[in-house]
Amino acid sequence: MTDRQSKGPPSKHLAALFTFIGLLPLVYYIPPWIMENISADNRIVTLLAVGIIVPIISYVFLPICFWTFERLRR
Repeated sequence: MTDRQSKGPPSKHLAALFTFIGLLPLVYYIPPWIMENISADNRIVTLLAVGIIVPIISYVFLPICFWTFERLRR
């Protein structure tokens, strides 16, 4: 078994903390930017903001956080 396979899943509490920290700046800056530059319609702003924020959190921010956390624990 490799190092990656021998470890269990990440802590749900840690994932929640990282998600909270990552969401704060994104929900403050992305929707107003969309409202100013793309559309003032609340439904479009919401759909685009969620469509931008979710991939950033899921595929960029959380993997970097967990990778960094594991490196610091060693």
